[in-house]
Amino acid sequence: MRNQAVRLVSWNIEKGKRWQLLEKCLEAESVRSAGILCLQEVDEGMARSGNRRVAYEIGERLGMHVVFGQTFREFTKGLGEERFAAGENTTAIQGNATLSRLPIVESKNLLLPVCSDHSNREERREGNRHVLIVRLDCGSWGILTVANTHLEVFGTARCRARQMRFIIDSLPPGPAIIAGDFNTNTFDRGSALHTFRSLMSLLGPNVKSRVMAPAIHEPLFGVLRASGFVWEGFNDSLPTCSIDLSSVEDQKYVPSPLRTFILSRCRVLPLRLDFIAARGVSAVNPGSTITELPCEPSDHLPIGCDLAISLA
Repeated sequence: MRNQAVRLVSWNIEKGKRWQLLEKCLEAESVRSAGILCLQEVDEGMARSGNRRVAYEIGERLGMHVVFGQTFREFTKGLGEERFAAGENTTAIQGNATLSRLPIVESKNLLLPVCSDHSNREERREGNRHVLIVRLDCGSWGILTVANTHLEVFGTARCRARQMRFIIDSLPPGPAIIAGDFNTNTFDRGSALHTFRSLMSLLGPNVKSRVMAPAIHEPLFGVLRASGFVWEGFNDSLPTCSIDLSSVEDQKYVPSPLRTFILSRCRVLPLRLDFIAARGVSAVNPGSTITELPCEPSDHLPIGCDLAISLA
C-alpha cells in the first residue's frame, strides 16, 4: 500500500459571471496548485458570463483536462443584475465541471432524484441537479473516483439525503471522493408549509450555531457515514457562503409583517454548504476554506484539501 498526494479544490463559482475577478483568483497558489478541481454552477454560453465556455477557459489557463456535465438549460438570462447582461444567451446551459491534471479514464453525468421543479421559478430552467462522476488514472496507484455534485436547495433535508444515497450507490468500489455544494442549510424548502416552518425557525435563539453544524441536522451525513465516507479532517468549520435572507425567492410564502419582523431579527446567515467527503483516502493536512483570495468572484468560498490516495 502506497500513498500519492494530490490537492483537491471544490468551488461553486456562481456561474463564472465575474470573470475578470475569477481570472485573478485562478492565479492564487491555493487554487492554481490543485490537481483536481471540482466546480459547480458553471456557465456555458450565458450572456451574464460573456457567453464563455467557462470550464474550458479555466482548463486552458490551468493546463488541466476538463469534463463538463450539464444540469440545466436556461430560458432566462438569470436573476437580479444578470437580467441586464449585454447580448443574448447562446448555448444557454449550466452545469458542474471537473478539471484534472491526472488522465481521465471515463466519466458519466447522472440525474439525481428530483426534489424541485425548476421550470416554474423566476429563473426558468429545464433539467435538474446532477452528479458528475469522473474516474482518474493515478498510474501505478490505480483509479480514483471523484463525484462532483450540487445538491438541491429548493427541497428538504430528507431529499438531499436521498440524492446522496443515489450518488453513493452509483460509485464503483474503491477510493472515492464526493465533493461539491451540498446545500446543507439545515432547512426544508420546496412548499409553502416547509418554507413557512423554516422561516419561523429563524426566530430561534440558536439559529446561527445550528446552520454552522449541519452534520447534526442534515441526514445526508448519516448516509455518508454508513457507507464508509468521512468528512472530518477534510473540511474546517468556517462558513463557505453567507445569504441575505431578504433575497430568498420563497419568502413570499410568509405574510409581509411577519417577514419584516423575521428579517429584523435575522437577515444574514453564515452557512457551511460546501464539503469534501472521502472513502479510502486520507488528508495529508486538515482541509480548509480558502479565505486568502485577492477578490470575491463568487458568493461561495472555495474549499481545499491535500489528499493521500491510499491505493493497493
